[in-house]
Amino acid sequence: MRPPPSLYVLCGALLVLGLLIAPRIYHNYDVVDCFLAWARASGGTRPWDVYQPGAGADDCDYPPLVPYALTLAEAARRLARAPEVSRMSVVLVKLPSLLAQAAAIPLLWAALRGPWGEKRARLVALLVALSPALLVNSAAWGQFDVLLAVFVLAALLALLRDRPVWAGVAMGAAIATKLLAIVPAPLFALWIVRRHGWRRLAAATTAGIAVVLALALPHLLGGAGPAVLKAYTGAVDYYPYRTAEAYNGWYLLDRYDMDVRSLPGPVARRDDRPAIGPLTFRDMGLGAFAAYAVFVMAALWRRPRPDTLLWATAMLFFGFFMLPTQVHQRYVVPAAAVVALLAPLSARGAVLFAGLTLTATLNQGLDLLRAVPWTSPLQGALTGWELGLEVGMVKNAAAVVAAANVALFLWGVAAFIDEAVREP
Repeated sequence: MRPPPSLYVLCGALLVLGLLIAPRIYHNYDVVDCFLAWARASGGTRPWDVYQPGAGADDCDYPPLVPYALTLAEAARRLARAPEVSRMSVVLVKLPSLLAQAAAIPLLWAALRGPWGEKRARLVALLVALSPALLVNSAAWGQFDVLLAVFVLAALLALLRDRPVWAGVAMGAAIATKLLAIVPAPLFALWIVRRHGWRRLAAATTAGIAVVLALALPHLLGGAGPAVLKAYTGAVDYYPYRTAEAYNGWYLLDRYDMDVRSLPGPVARRDDRPAIGPLTFRDMGLGAFAAYAVFVMAALWRRPRPDTLLWATAMLFFGFFMLPTQVHQRYVVPAAAVVALLAPLSARGAVLFAGLTLTATLNQGLDLLRAVPWTSPLQGALTGWELGLEVGMVKNAAAVVAAANVALFLWGVAAFIDEAVREP
């Protein structure tokens, strides 16, 4: 059965809106200093050259899939003979994430209309299409978290349809996009074992590894093997701070240490300083997340039902955003995507979707507005001098969002217990 015309209209409207936003707002460092510079290094034909030292503001530290997107963007720019930094070049870098969000609409409808019915399937597709948390990331910021989130959604849908090998393929693509995708991998493995057995887990794992290796192979042959490996092994401690502008409890603690205790910012923000005895803040964050992950996985093992899987995945991503240190503001995007599947299932799911969509949008939006270029070479693009944002005002707003996230997370854990842990 073909998707109804309304879904095609929705896809088109989303793309048009994204293309209107894309050249107007962008994260100057990520898009101009990194992505466009890395794209130029590829020459439009050599994705492995993205990993050359000094290609951009920092060496490319992304897994193997993103360089292909940047290479295609550079090839298209050269074909159109557009300037290196131009409205077209910025749009081309953002296009993969915009297309991924649009593709999620028919994907969700096709996978969910059978088990959930036409009405619920359309609602989920609509919520993902209209999610400002996703649109800010793809159309405005210019990052690849939405592409990652869509691969994770594809894996979830495959698990719900009892296709674990296809779930492995989707997770392989997700892990080849960003290391963040590893967060739900143990949860998905547990689901496969519980529902299908160890042999199917082995097949799914093999499929995922094959996807990663296939995407990495051209880079290995091009001499970028160590750089690809570093994208996985060097991700931790890259920013040794309690939070990398993720507005969570660590952000509130940063504000307390700096504003009340008068600690210097560079000292207060470090996560490798002692917290309790020999334990550092990083140790505490990892320990808290490990214990929380065990709790979530135990709930899924006990009740391996589709609704439990959705709640567990959403809350595990949310917990990763809230509990460990060194978390970026954009790491909430996969959680904001997954909660769209919870919204039609219960009132609590709808509340979590609404709350997390709001805080995820604000968390990214506030930080993005501080990162737009002060002056832009793109005609009509938003610039810092037009905003006149005061740092103190943004920090106060960020503290409010952080407090809201803490409250929402605690409420979400309680809702998860009621929905997925306690016996009905």
